[in-house]
Amino acid sequence: MHILTKILVVFAAGLSLALAALTSTYALNAKTITDSYVSKDNEAKQANANYELQSSQFADERADLLARIQSREADLADLDQQRLTLLSQLEELRIQAKQAEDARARVERQIGDLGKTADTQAALIESLTGEVRTLRDENLTAKEQQIDLLARLNDLENQNDVLTQTNRALQEVVVDLQNEAGDPSGSGDTALSGPLELDGPVVRGRVRAVRSSDGQQYAEIDLGTRDRVRENVKLFVTRDGRWVADLNIVRADIQTAVGRVDPLGRTNVEVREGDIVLSSLNR
Repeated sequence: MHILTKILVVFAAGLSLALAALTSTYALNAKTITDSYVSKDNEAKQANANYELQSSQFADERADLLARIQSREADLADLDQQRLTLLSQLEELRIQAKQAEDARARVERQIGDLGKTADTQAALIESLTGEVRTLRDENLTAKEQQIDLLARLNDLENQNDVLTQTNRALQEVVVDLQNEAGDPSGSGDTALSGPLELDGPVVRGRVRAVRSSDGQQYAEIDLGTRDRVRENVKLFVTRDGRWVADLNIVRADIQTAVGRVDPLGRTNVEVREGDIVLSSLNR
């Protein structure tokens, strides 16, 4: 036999022994290896499941973080804008503070000047206080006297009003008596010539009151001697722009007058309060 063949035989025998040993070892550890493989496979599946769950959670967290990052970036932009605004306001406040400081310095100087003035004024006030007290006492005394005079004046005015009303009533009675007696006192040529119209600018007034005496109407108007209205003057009563009757003045005061209504022969003519009184119908 060749030497090489012998070596190969020996080598094959050694391999056979090693293979037999390995086969024996594999047979002994096959169950352990299988159980370990199944366990590892289960762990791998669990790991994959955990990975997928964690991947899903990570995706949600990533989206949430991205949204929060965008919100923070927007907030950061707003804060940056606010910072710029605050810097601008700070600069304005610095300018205002400088102006206030200058104003304070001026005020302090003015206070110093006013302090001296205040001392002078305090002395003047002290001297004027006594004078004011005296004047106040004198003023109170004068007011009390004025109140007494006003009360007396009111009494006199009330008496004057009563006397004026009495005088007017007497004058109306006299006029009525003169009219009934045909004016025996004699107004001479004026009575014969009849009432006269006013010359000059048109005078305009209103009827204040109307009364009747023995079938004759008398109207009180808000025109008087200050309006050139006097006794024996003829005025015209109108209503809605139409002539109603003549009004012959029989008594005239400063602000009022009383006239006899002359319907010029018409009947059922009635002068009313508020009718317009004119000094002329043609002007």
